[in-house]
Amino acid sequence: MQQKAATERFAFSSSLNADVWHPQKDPKAYEWWYFDALSDDGTEAIVIVFLDNFIYSPRYNAVEKSGSNYLSPASRRKFPAVSITYYRDGKQVYRAVNEYPAEEFLASETLPECRIGKSSFRYKSEPYGSGYNVTVDLPLSRSRRLEAVFEWLSIESDFASAPFCYEDASHCWNMVSPRSDVTGKITVVDSRGRPLDVKSFRGTGYHDHNLDNRWLAKTVHDWHWGRAHFADCTVVFYRYSEVGDESPSAKMFVVRDGELQERDVRFEEQDYVRDKFGIRYPKSLSLVSEDNVRLHSRPLKVIDSSLYHLRFLSSITLSLPDGKEHHTTGITEFIAPKALKHRWLNRLSDLRTGRGGKGPLI
Repeated sequence: MQQKAATERFAFSSSLNADVWHPQKDPKAYEWWYFDALSDDGTEAIVIVFLDNFIYSPRYNAVEKSGSNYLSPASRRKFPAVSITYYRDGKQVYRAVNEYPAEEFLASETLPECRIGKSSFRYKSEPYGSGYNVTVDLPLSRSRRLEAVFEWLSIESDFASAPFCYEDASHCWNMVSPRSDVTGKITVVDSRGRPLDVKSFRGTGYHDHNLDNRWLAKTVHDWHWGRAHFADCTVVFYRYSEVGDESPSAKMFVVRDGELQERDVRFEEQDYVRDKFGIRYPKSLSLVSEDNVRLHSRPLKVIDSSLYHLRFLSSITLSLPDGKEHHTTGITEFIAPKALKHRWLNRLSDLRTGRGGKGPLI
């Protein structure tokens, strides 16, 4: 079993106050706000992401010329984007991704809120609780649109309110709300605004916030992470490796009874296979802490895949020191962004990405 190596390159926080935009001058800096949820019966899943710089865009991933640091004027701009994916029974039902001009991005440096095109999120306090109102309005293929309204009502959140790190050589991860009550509705309409399909949703969700001042493709070697909600706790984990790292970093977080417990862990990955797009990933991940908290994750189904990213529904088993063992299905992801350096490969993502308010080609 491989030992976890201490690193300061992956900095953790859990801060509502820091869930704001951190504008940076570097054209490769990126920041994203991530929301996901699984339905109460486990049959449906929602993933929504707001990005100030779309890390999978060929325009964001424009490379330096002749080994220099020169970037064209176009590649110095930001390329914001919004995505939403709705899954049922382990299959994609709706997927919408749209990249926008920089002038259609608006975010606050003091409040947790952001607007990109017609989509937005905003933190609000209500008499019944506090959380995020998330709205999405994105084009689909065949002149359809996807309109969604959700509420991420925080149950467990804001565990470390200290200022959020933003170092030139650190990836900063703000696990704002590891457990939320999520309700909402997706409506798909035709070109005249007539409803074609309506999906109501209720489940348990998660929200985090990531940012880095460096180009993803030159920084991250691979990154395996996930989260799962049980009746009485939530577990979140990651195994993170930067380019050139000899020993990746791994941690596990257990949220229980209003407390977040952070643990360094030993990890073991086994049974490597290749996805249809060539990403090599492990079909078994085990994490063990010094106080014998154990987690085992095994993918059940690939629900989203590309040349640089995989998302799974996974079987999650968590064993706590009191001897209690938890079993459930969670969302896990594996990122291997090396292919983003190859512009001709990266351009394939444009076929599935809408731009300028128009839907994707496929």
